[in-house]
Amino acid sequence: MKLGAFLFLAKETRYLLSATDRATQEEVRQHLGPPLRVTSNKTGEGVWAYRVRERVEGGNNAWTMVGVWWCDNYTLTFDPQGILRHWTHESQICG
Repeated sequence: MKLGAFLFLAKETRYLLSATDRATQEEVRQHLGPPLRVTSNKTGEGVWAYRVRERVEGGNNAWTMVGVWWCDNYTLTFDPQGILRHWTHESQICG
């Protein structure tokens, strides 16, 4: 990843990049707050879901001129010892 691209990443993404393979569930909770949903996968690993919403106003296209909500969805996977091992990020326009 280029340094310039790193500067424009959401704070949640920057944290997760540094926390993977080292942060505990408690450390993640301290940085990101309580998860939206907590489940487990077929292998018993903990799976946490987060959604970060941000209102986007202005801009130069029909979507942003009226203001829309932008959602960043994060799914985090913790090993049986509670260490963050994997995460995914998806961005989308949301209601």
